Amino acid sequence: MRISPTPPPVDSHGHALAARRRRVFTGRVAELRLLRELLLSDQRGCFVVWLHGMGGIGKSSLLHRFADEAATTYGRTVRTVDMRVTDPAPEAFLAALEAQGPPEEAQLLLIDGGEALGPLEQWLRDEFLPRMPAHLLLVVGSRRPPAAEWRTDAQWWQALRSVELRCMDDAEAAKLLCNRDVPEAAVPDIVRAAHGLPLALALFADARERATDAVEPHPGWELRDSPDLVGELLQLLLRESVSLARADALHVLALARVTTEELLRHALEVPSAEARRLCTWLRGQSFVRSTAEGLVPHELVREALLVDLRWRDLSAYERLFRRLHSHLAGQLSRRTGSRWAFGAGLAYLGRTSRAVRDAVDWHGTDRLRLRAARPEDQDDVLAAIGKEHGDVAAGLARQWWDQQPAAFTVAEDGRGGLAGTLTALCLEPDAAGLPDDPVARAALAYAAERSPLRRSERLLLGRWSTGSAATAGFALTTLWATTPGLAMSWTCTARHQPGLAALLDLYGQQRAVPAEDPDTGRVLPFVQDWRNAPFDHWAAAVRGRLLTDESSASPAPVTVTAEPAMPWPEFVNAVKDAYRSLLDPRQLAENALLGTRLVAPGADAEGLRKVLTETVTQLRAQPGRRQLGDVLEITYLSGPRSQQAAASRAALSFSTYRRRLSTALSTAAQVLRERELYGSVPR
Repeated sequence: MRISPTPPPVDSHGHALAARRRRVFTGRVAELRLLRELLLSDQRGCFVVWLHGMGGIGKSSLLHRFADEAATTYGRTVRTVDMRVTDPAPEAFLAALEAQGPPEEAQLLLIDGGEALGPLEQWLRDEFLPRMPAHLLLVVGSRRPPAAEWRTDAQWWQALRSVELRCMDDAEAAKLLCNRDVPEAAVPDIVRAAHGLPLALALFADARERATDAVEPHPGWELRDSPDLVGELLQLLLRESVSLARADALHVLALARVTTEELLRHALEVPSAEARRLCTWLRGQSFVRSTAEGLVPHELVREALLVDLRWRDLSAYERLFRRLHSHLAGQLSRRTGSRWAFGAGLAYLGRTSRAVRDAVDWHGTDRLRLRAARPEDQDDVLAAIGKEHGDVAAGLARQWWDQQPAAFTVAEDGRGGLAGTLTALCLEPDAAGLPDDPVARAALAYAAERSPLRRSERLLLGRWSTGSAATAGFALTTLWATTPGLAMSWTCTARHQPGLAALLDLYGQQRAVPAEDPDTGRVLPFVQDWRNAPFDHWAAAVRGRLLTDESSASPAPVTVTAEPAMPWPEFVNAVKDAYRSLLDPRQLAENALLGTRLVAPGADAEGLRKVLTETVTQLRAQPGRRQLGDVLEITYLSGPRSQQAAASRAALSFSTYRRRLSTALSTAAQVLRERELYGSVPR
């Protein structure tokens, strides 16, 4: 950047360029006001302004704009040094300054590329600035904030003002594009793709002006449509050629919700020392923020890096995705470390799915922190439920809070504010004293009619969620992996939550018949039987869908009926009758189980006998159920005998044998019901 110390002649190219720069310049109202006030003040306490922000945020444009105003409007003498083309040594700096005139005459000194100052920053602070006249105002534009010495030295506390430049909001971005004569129809997609970064807005607008229809930003255009543009953007943002190891670290940063040294070590399979070096390098990049959980990139950089990796080497992307997803799923299954962070990280990888990209708002979710609700959260949580689901829901939620305060999860934003909540109730069979909640009753009835909960098993009822669907996905994923004794989940979605429904479709959950809610009307539940698909198997299936970019195994989820083929009590009696007549083909041929999905249509008694025998074999193969399988085998499969004879062979007292036989028949009925409903014998 070179700014003339005097205004350009009115008939020069420089004058025309400056006029155009002023016309298209957008935003930065507060920053310009601050610079203007300091420039015009006769008794300024602050004489150093350090403007910092990521590459492409508009630092150079702001310096240009302020230099134009200072020179043309206020007649100030402006000097500039661009550290991107100046060696970081006092001699080179002074030579660049003196080439524009005597340094002491400068009233405004602008330094661009301040991140390249290096050791010169200390020289500026300790030697150069103390010797300069009091009328000088220094403005530095840098990708990095000022060194800690500026902020810890008492003599600089009032003399230095550090200002972070942030991304443009949507209105400012749209205005910039309009100033660039971008057609109104193309503006929304460019604004969305640029994520408020002025450099990206300018690049995308320029691409539209000069590109062919094949790559021109058009309605529906996405960044992935223009790999060359992505490469140009990354080159400008990185400003260096990175090694293969650093490129791999950047790709982990882009794919993961938050990046830590531990995650780099596992994802890249490198030693701890190398992971530490890579993490330190990432932390020093201007487009990376350090949060309480780890490192987070700017959203545009995240997207551009992933687009570039997919375009360059799709197989490398898939390998990295598998390693990350498997590692997070494994950590979550082992319940090690921060379960909320692992659950959020695993669910965040779902944003790569085209099926939920438009339905779920992922913006800002990398800043959220999940935790169990605390007593002091009660009013805020209930207010959020009432605002989104109605007053009746808030009143019912208060009753649940009194009974199960641990069922409430909150998500905090970067400032500690409430960004979302999830109410996930743990329901056990034959639980008494529950609040009068028709949806909870429907969930328990659903389980009882299809595959009753065994002792110590739980149904997790996702009753209400507030905030983004992604937040609910973070919390649900965590709870599905870490709730002790989880047998079934029943997650409610309301009419105003299509994003959550799309996410649950991606997760392969089954849609059940809507249940009646006292406030919002009908809610659509999504059901998962975790006995039939343990969490690690479920995570592997989701991983496959994400890599193939499909929402589920079938294009549209199958809606299951509210009533099973046979009510549970009748089903249990039919199982008992079937085992009693197992060796009598004529009686077995009349059993009601032949009309269920346990056997193929038109199957005979032999087909049913095979299913019943397989169930006994399955029970005997499970250590915790081996004795139950033995009792069934002795009583029904080894030939006709009296119960007294069976008890003797089992080496049990008659009363113990009777109790164990009753338990064995009930357990066999549960296993057969799961097989009927889900089409396979559970593990």
